[in-house]
Amino acid sequence: MLHRRRAPLLAGLAAMSTALVVTMTGPAGAQTGSPPPAAVSAATSAAAAPSAADPFAVSGVRVDINGSNPTTVRDQAIREAQAKAWVELYRRLVPGGGNPPRLSDGEIAKLVQGFEIDEEKVSASRYVGAITVRFRPNAVRDALGQSGGAAQYVEPPSRPFVILPVTLTDGRTILWQDRTPWRAAWEARQPAASLVPLVVPDGELSDAQAISGEDAVAGNADALARIAQAYKAGGVVVARTDLPANGPDPARGLTVDVTRYGLDGTRENQTVQVKGGGTADELLNRAVASVGTQVDDSWKREHTTATGPEQNTLVRVPLTAVNDWVETRKRLSAVNAVTRNTLMSITRSEALITLTYRGAPEQLAQALARQDLSFAHAAPPVAAPVAAGYPALPAPSADWQLTLLPRGSGTASAGAVPSSAAPMASPTSLAPSAPMDAGAVGTMGAPPRNLGTLPAKSAP
Repeated sequence: MLHRRRAPLLAGLAAMSTALVVTMTGPAGAQTGSPPPAAVSAATSAAAAPSAADPFAVSGVRVDINGSNPTTVRDQAIREAQAKAWVELYRRLVPGGGNPPRLSDGEIAKLVQGFEIDEEKVSASRYVGAITVRFRPNAVRDALGQSGGAAQYVEPPSRPFVILPVTLTDGRTILWQDRTPWRAAWEARQPAASLVPLVVPDGELSDAQAISGEDAVAGNADALARIAQAYKAGGVVVARTDLPANGPDPARGLTVDVTRYGLDGTRENQTVQVKGGGTADELLNRAVASVGTQVDDSWKREHTTATGPEQNTLVRVPLTAVNDWVETRKRLSAVNAVTRNTLMSITRSEALITLTYRGAPEQLAQALARQDLSFAHAAPPVAAPVAAGYPALPAPSADWQLTLLPRGSGTASAGAVPSSAAPMASPTSLAPSAPMDAGAVGTMGAPPRNLGTLPAKSAP
């Protein structure tokens, strides 16, 4: 079995030493920091595979610079690599691509978290190399809409997806039993300019115990959750194709059924058609690339959000059942437009939270509706009765209200969910909420009293 996530010990140590040398602590390092030649040459053999799991990293940026001083030439090459990487990242994140905002070298340097030398050749007057540039996600989000830039961008997934290459041969469903040409093509896949990072499992015994080929084809929610958890993934992509026992026929092309499962219970089915031509290996490589592109395009359609600076809004969340707050937080975590949600206070009947998001409230409302959350102007708060001897507490003012809706009721108003998307049994789904029992939290036989609010740090 090939181990896609593991690297040789020496290569790993070399990559660590290079990262320590060239990772910058400030913008100036992007222009003046140069790794020692020894560290660079030691790291040349280390693959740039880690960048495949980071959508804010651009790998393999080619530079060719002439100059009179080797140190100056390398610094110039790094600046040019950062500028090229910024253009590539912008086109990756912005629907429709286009030209990014014009930024100076210093402004681009402020967006960069660090860089790695993938390979280089240095002479007295020339520098030729390939560089991986890693960007600061929040700084990039702020910069995308500057100086006439994009009004919207695609928020990448916070975690990679596991890709399961399933082969159907002579009525058999093969995932782990044999190393098929389809699986081999995925294992040989090089890090690409991918929006959705895809991780190929190792194929060890633990993987086979987590999910079988039949489970993958059937979409077994428990098995999908196990393999995703094993690789700390945000979901699973099942790529299934029919292949003869002797391999694909390059002249006939290839059909791949692609199903993307999210841990939030979503499922999307698509079919990728790959034209014939070339050798069998070339056909399989084109199929791998086409599946990756299809997954990226699907993600873009569903996860577009507004650019611009972050803003905070105080929001009231009505609570009518025991599990309402847990379910609300779960759905909020799946909304990319929301960068943070902070619990301010909570009672038996409502929670008060601060939502941090980008864009206009109307755009946020559409994104929340896709997760069956209603976002609307809040009615004036109604003062609760106060028991004798207790001081009246001021009612917090919230201009907006977030309401938990039944599953499937909010997607129609959002107007952005593909018709092929359908809910599946979520491995993390909660049991239906049970109504709150006032008598369980108050004095038996007496109406509940207004006990004020519970500080967020003490909330369960």
